[in-house]
Amino acid sequence: MIERPTLRSVIVWWLPFLLIAALHLISKMPELTLLDSATKPLLMPALAIPIVALGRRGRVLPLILLLLGVLFSWLGDVTIHWLLIGLGCFLLAHLAYLGMLFTSYRHRLSWWALAYPVWWIGLLVVLAPYLGALLVPVAVYGLALGGMAAVATRGSVVLALGGAAFVASDSLLAGRLFVPGLLKDPVSDTVIMALYLLAQALLVAATLRHEGRLGMRVTAPHGREAAGAAG
Repeated sequence: MIERPTLRSVIVWWLPFLLIAALHLISKMPELTLLDSATKPLLMPALAIPIVALGRRGRVLPLILLLLGVLFSWLGDVTIHWLLIGLGCFLLAHLAYLGMLFTSYRHRLSWWALAYPVWWIGLLVVLAPYLGALLVPVAVYGLALGGMAAVATRGSVVLALGGAAFVASDSLLAGRLFVPGLLKDPVSDTVIMALYLLAQALLVAATLRHEGRLGMRVTAPHGREAAGAAG
C-alpha cells in the first residue's frame, strides 16, 4: 500500500524552499545585495527537494518533466544577466512544464484561458517600441509562457493560479527590463520575485498533489492493482 505523506513530512521537505525564499525576498532591501546573490542560486534546488521526496507516488514522466522545468528555471535564474541565455533557459522551462501539464492533466481548458492570447497581444503592443531586435525572442517566450498558463487551467485552481502568477511576474519583469524608468525600485523587485516564487511553488504543489492522488488510486489497500487507475 502506498501511504499518503504526513503533514509533518510535507512541512519538513518544503521547509528549505520556504526559508530560502523568505531570505531571498528580505535580500531585496538595497543594503543586502550579498544575501541576494547568495540565496538566488539556492531557490530552485530547494524546490526540487519536495519533488524528489514527495513525488514517489506519482507517475515518472510528469515528475521528470516537472524537475526539468525546475532545472531550467534554475539555469534561467543564474544566467538572467545574459538576457538571451536566461530567456532561452526559461523558455525551455516553460516547454518542460507544458509537457508535464499535457501528460498529467486530461481535462479541457477553462474558459478563462482565453485571456492569455489577449494578454500576449497586449504585452507585445506595449513593449514593441522598446524591444528592437529582441521583439521576436520576447514574442516566442511570451507565447510559451502564455501557452503554459493556459494549459494550467486544465488542472486545479491552485495549478491555474500558479500559471497566472507566472504571467503576472514575467509581465512586470518585462516592464522593469525594457521600459526605461519603470518598476526599478526595490519594492517592485520584491513583488516580481514573490510572484515568481509563488508561481513555481503552486505549480509544484498542485502537481505533487495531483500525481499523489493518482498514485493512491494505482495501488489498492492490500497491494493489488486497482482497476482503471491512472488517467
